[in-house]
Amino acid sequence: MSESPYGLIWPHGSRPFGTLGTVRQHPVLGVINHARVVDGTGGEAGAGVPGELLLRNPVLTRGYYGMPAETARAFTEDGWLRTGDLVTVDPGGTYTFVAREKEVLRRRGENLSPAEVEEVLGDHPDVLECAVVGVPSELSEDEVKAFVVPVPGREPDFAALRAHTAARLAAFKVPRYWQLIDELPRTPTARVAKHRLPQGHQSEEFDAEAVPG
Repeated sequence: MSESPYGLIWPHGSRPFGTLGTVRQHPVLGVINHARVVDGTGGEAGAGVPGELLLRNPVLTRGYYGMPAETARAFTEDGWLRTGDLVTVDPGGTYTFVAREKEVLRRRGENLSPAEVEEVLGDHPDVLECAVVGVPSELSEDEVKAFVVPVPGREPDFAALRAHTAARLAAFKVPRYWQLIDELPRTPTARVAKHRLPQGHQSEEFDAEAVPG
């Protein structure tokens, strides 16, 4: 992060899949960088429990020039930087990324990471790439929708894709809505621009919970 030169690092050996590493420190000054994982109330999330990663060290930015409101949102009252990353930490101090906090969806009283759903869906042989987003629900909170770019020459069956994800994920994480798309919109840095995907519901989407007839 540009706000903090110190973050997390994997110092040696092979990094376990999905992990971010441990808290990075100065090679001479020693322990100057500190990290916490907090829940929605600001309390410690505990080992293995997802929460927001906070950092505090001597070289944190002082804030955003001319943007006092944004600065206040980025820092706690006692000087911890809110990274916006949801992570877990194990008893040995190794952190694992879960999702960006602003991308987390809430469905049926549960939080879910679109990245987790995308990873599972991307393993299907008919899927070239995909993007998972939240769409309005008649029950409040979010419903889950998957935009799928098919492998050239393949015609994905939505029922099969749903079964594929249902076999690997909890029921509340399985998308209800599905839509084929030729390609995913991208930012200049090649990241998926989810805000440029078709918004809401379209006539061509598949609703897995629609009543036949």
